[in-house]
Amino acid sequence: MLKFLGRGCAFADEHNSAFFYHGKDLILIDCPATSFQKIKKMNLNEVENIYILITHTHGDHSGAVGTMLQYAWFVLRNPVTVVAPSDKVKNDLQTLLIQIEGCDPEWFNITTADKIRQDWLVSAIPTTHAKTLDGKCFGYYLKIQENDVIYTGDTATLTPYLPFLNNGTYLYTEISFYKSDVHLYIGDILPILKKLSENGVKIYLMHLDNENEISKIIDGTKLEFAPLYQQA
Repeated sequence: MLKFLGRGCAFADEHNSAFFYHGKDLILIDCPATSFQKIKKMNLNEVENIYILITHTHGDHSGAVGTMLQYAWFVLRNPVTVVAPSDKVKNDLQTLLIQIEGCDPEWFNITTADKIRQDWLVSAIPTTHAKTLDGKCFGYYLKIQENDVIYTGDTATLTPYLPFLNNGTYLYTEISFYKSDVHLYIGDILPILKKLSENGVKIYLMHLDNENEISKIIDGTKLEFAPLYQQA
């Protein structure tokens, strides 16, 4: 299933992002700078295609996409396909990568979730996060090893994802110890997550802002932290 290069929030030492393989393809979910430092140490010689799914354009999620494109082009000789969740986010990413980061359009392909046509991607799921990115924040519905996987990205609500959460579904959801308007506060969301887990949803917590305190609160429940990738 998903392995995480980091499961922390914006002010954590390691920012949140995950990956999985589909055959010889590597699929990354977001690409912050802390994750790129781990990706370049991975054995990518057998990888045929690299995809980066973008949830939204906050720096702790997309800050190293440009660097990854350069690394893949010049070192790996393997262009990356950037997958935006919508046309609006695609336009923002093109501006960021070409006009600000200075990436050559030849270095990468960019498309949207509704056009990519890959077995592992069912759909992007629009959600609510920061008001400044209203309409530009998404999660994903994935199909990994024949399992239904829901990845919330950064979100202030679980509502858009509830219709997809059934017995056997894997839910990777953000959670926050500190209360705010832009994240899922553990004091509010914990009863819902516990009920979902009792109904057979396999829940993994990510984007953690205080792992120690959250660990104490979920002790004795079926909730688990997202599994970190361990490099050899």
